[in-house]
Amino acid sequence: MPAFQAEVGMPYWLDLTSSDSAQSVQFYSELFGWEISEYSPGYHVARIQGLPVAGIVQRDKNSAQPDTWITYFLSGDIDTQCQQIAQLGGRVLAPAAEVRLGRMAIVVDNAGAAFGLIEPGGEDSFIAAGEPGTPVWHELSCVNDYAQATQFYADLFEWLMSEQRNEYGSYTTALVDGAAFAGILDAHQLFAAHVPNFWQSYLGVADVDAAVVRVPELGGDIIREPWDSAFGRMAIIADATGATLTICEVAEPVAEGRESDPLQDIDLSNYPEFG
Repeated sequence: MPAFQAEVGMPYWLDLTSSDSAQSVQFYSELFGWEISEYSPGYHVARIQGLPVAGIVQRDKNSAQPDTWITYFLSGDIDTQCQQIAQLGGRVLAPAAEVRLGRMAIVVDNAGAAFGLIEPGGEDSFIAAGEPGTPVWHELSCVNDYAQATQFYADLFEWLMSEQRNEYGSYTTALVDGAAFAGILDAHQLFAAHVPNFWQSYLGVADVDAAVVRVPELGGDIIREPWDSAFGRMAIIADATGATLTICEVAEPVAEGRESDPLQDIDLSNYPEFG
């Protein structure tokens, strides 16, 4: 599986906060074929063909917060960006802390959506994306304050934005070198006004219909049956502990060289955060 180097401001990492990490490990290893191992106490890292794709965090079982996925964006200076978030009307929920992956913080934008910032521990920022078992898209659904939230991310990450109109309202994509890597959806017609804004990352599967069949077998639920969208066939599911996610059908990669050696030209010893 090829890897590409993320740029500052791009989605970089996913964490699942789980009330039962063992159950989550079983669900995702079966559904996506992830190789999941304990990275540190209470934290598992999922890999596909050796390349890290996501983390699973064991949360306090007494917490009233639901299990959820958190999208982290690559930061070049996490302390400065946390200060900037406050200046832009957002909040810092969990200040930057040293972990084995690097430094991570959890924050909220000026319209109430939570996301994360990460400074990897190594010098390089290689990620897997766009293929089965990896993130294929990242999207902020704005039930409220679409224009306000869009401006927040333009200011924070200096994103180049492109806005289009659709049947529901507006949709803004963030671009790098002309390629879109994230979207902001005006979702006020899709959800009740009390629903908070939220980031979600779409995960790829080779066959959405086949994946949906497996979900209840693995203890999950189907929130929305598969449908065909302009971006491919999709479904919305809940995992074995209730965390929701969207799965999207993507083509299997064309094998080049040894698929079992995804980073054959990259020395992983240079990436201690993924050691």
